[in-house]
Amino acid sequence: MCTYYEYERRKVRILEWFLKTEYRQLLLSAIVIAFAFSLRYIFRYIAFGRLALGLEYISATVLAVILAFVPHELFHRFVARKLGYYARYRVWLLGLALAIIFPLITFGGLIFAAPGAVVIYPKYPFGYIDRKDYGLIAVAGPLANLIVGYVAMFAFFFVRTYVPLFPLVITLFVIMEINLWLAMFNLIPFPPLDGSKVFAWSKVMWLFAFALAAIPSFMMLYGLRFL
Repeated sequence: MCTYYEYERRKVRILEWFLKTEYRQLLLSAIVIAFAFSLRYIFRYIAFGRLALGLEYISATVLAVILAFVPHELFHRFVARKLGYYARYRVWLLGLALAIIFPLITFGGLIFAAPGAVVIYPKYPFGYIDRKDYGLIAVAGPLANLIVGYVAMFAFFFVRTYVPLFPLVITLFVIMEINLWLAMFNLIPFPPLDGSKVFAWSKVMWLFAFALAAIPSFMMLYGLRFL
């Protein structure tokens, strides 16, 4: 049996192993976000005895988060490096905690989806990041979600009409829902979210991108659901 000190050190070593590389940090963040989004279906279906339907939604959620969170962060990094900046993903431990706490206390109704971010470094020592470059880097992440979300939306309508396989319909719907919601959340124009940087660079671009994400998201939020 280990002592309390040894137990705490073991937990720290496990955390240090996870945070050692960028991709492990990205993996940890994706796992936490997948769990956070899955809680809504645990409270909505499994808690009321609808186990099979709940498990279908949860499995769809895990896939949807992979197709939402990972491309979002990698698009940020890709554009930053194309513009000549050094960029890497870093986990935010408080953000990880909030991502779990918010859906727990709201029974899956509210999700804080900011467990980390791609950190951008200036091209030169003591340099700065151009406002336009910052805006382009910031909008790249939500753009990835909009692309995946709208592709899933069109595929959803096609499959529901011509190939009515319920598990596939659920999967496409959840991919659409999570990607559009994540794009809208990140485009809120308050620091440190992407929307604040896009808004500072181009208000027209911000409004266009936010509308593309917000309109279908609010349709789903206020009951005009597709299922």
